[in-house]
Amino acid sequence: MKKRLLVVSLVTVLTLLCVQLAFAAGTISVQVNGKVLSMDSEPFVKQGKVLVPMRAIFETLGASVKWDDKAQKVTAKKGSTEIVLWMGKKEAKVGSKTVNLDVPAAVSNGRTVVPLRFVAESLGAKVDWVSSKNLVVVTTGGGGAAAAELSGSLKMSGSTSVQPLAEELTQAFMKENPKVQITVTGGGSGVGIKDAADGKVNIGNVSRDLKDSDPKGLVTTTIAKDAIVIVVNSKNPADKLTTDQVKKIYTGAITNWKDIGGKNAPIIVNSRTAPSGTFDFFKEKFLGEDNVIATAKQHASNGLVRQAVAGNENAIGFISMGFLDSSVKAPTLDGVKPTLENAKNGTYKVIRPFVMVTKGAPTGLAKSFLDFVLSSEGQSIVKKEYISIQ
Repeated sequence: MKKRLLVVSLVTVLTLLCVQLAFAAGTISVQVNGKVLSMDSEPFVKQGKVLVPMRAIFETLGASVKWDDKAQKVTAKKGSTEIVLWMGKKEAKVGSKTVNLDVPAAVSNGRTVVPLRFVAESLGAKVDWVSSKNLVVVTTGGGGAAAAELSGSLKMSGSTSVQPLAEELTQAFMKENPKVQITVTGGGSGVGIKDAADGKVNIGNVSRDLKDSDPKGLVTTTIAKDAIVIVVNSKNPADKLTTDQVKKIYTGAITNWKDIGGKNAPIIVNSRTAPSGTFDFFKEKFLGEDNVIATAKQHASNGLVRQAVAGNENAIGFISMGFLDSSVKAPTLDGVKPTLENAKNGTYKVIRPFVMVTKGAPTGLAKSFLDFVLSSEGQSIVKKEYISIQ
């Protein structure tokens, strides 16, 4: 009996040794969804586990990653999933759950490396080992076939500020998932909030934080940040404004351009109709408890405000920075040019969130879409004209 147990034990040890030798026999390759994972240092095996550079695997799988040098820890986020690993510690966290690791994260050749299988599976991917090729195959969405089979439809409505970005994000998502159809309509932030709460749409687009007066049970996902800019006609000589001047214009205390560096002409005030997240934020930032002058022209969208200002030399308005083009101009505000660069570095301060809301926590296709929006791929789209949250 003892001899039999000894033989079984030896066979087990030899089997494990063979697996280790198979790993070591040649260079290990990693593929993610059929593409070779680009890494700045070679993956290697430790105690039967493949370790890879952290940034390469996290970002390829759509997660943002941060390194805390003081705490010696890595934090990665993808959608609602957060992973925390500590250097040299055989313990990690996935959300609030503590997970024991066979091999901890470590530093190798000046690079932080993490256990591939743990990371990939924690982010919802499938991992396979092809021993004949020394190849690790990672497929997202529960496997390559599953990822390609995402299907169904989503409806979105709401903020006209968020709408262009939402449309670009949905086009990219549908290109990757051809069996998915997403429609995006406007109407204003209030419409998006109400439609989501009433179940008319899967996702409501909102260009402000939710208020206590908004319907209960909505869950927010901040996807980007945006700047609001004051715009005047491109022929208007006024090129400098202050926050106080904007307030006085919109409340009727200043009514002529000559009082603020322009020509002797009445100021035509353009504003937004309710419900508008852009207006709500503008009022909060510039007017406080005061109201817009009753003679202000009301418009239902950023595009219509821009059109009105472009068509009248004496007009003024406010729009999302994403709508700024050569048909209008944006004066400096408190001495700061309203540019994307200044918004990103914090010198231009009229910044508000872009939020997508769902009735309850996002599930199914809505969650898959929001995970994409928050991924490095989605945020690369955001960065083109807006401020990424990564």
